[in-house]
Amino acid sequence: MARKYRARPRFWLALALLTFAVFGVSFLVATHRLNADAATLRAKTAARDEIAQEIGALEKQIAFVETDEYVERAARDDLGLIRPGEIRYVNAGQ
Repeated sequence: MARKYRARPRFWLALALLTFAVFGVSFLVATHRLNADAATLRAKTAARDEIAQEIGALEKQIAFVETDEYVERAARDDLGLIRPGEIRYVNAGQ
């Protein structure tokens, strides 16, 4: 006569615990990866915002450089030029 194999309750309990452990570890690994990706995203977003601010400042500087006021200021400060009729005063103490 053939003997039937019967699963004991301990087998089902062990199988359930093993399944729970596998899914638990998978969940923890996925959560860790998600948190790491979120931190990377925050860092890259902050870097992008800083670059966007720098671009805005450079665009303002470019717009100023294209004005006549900048040309006059550069001529006075860098080249030491004066307008006709102006008198230059030089401090001899320095």
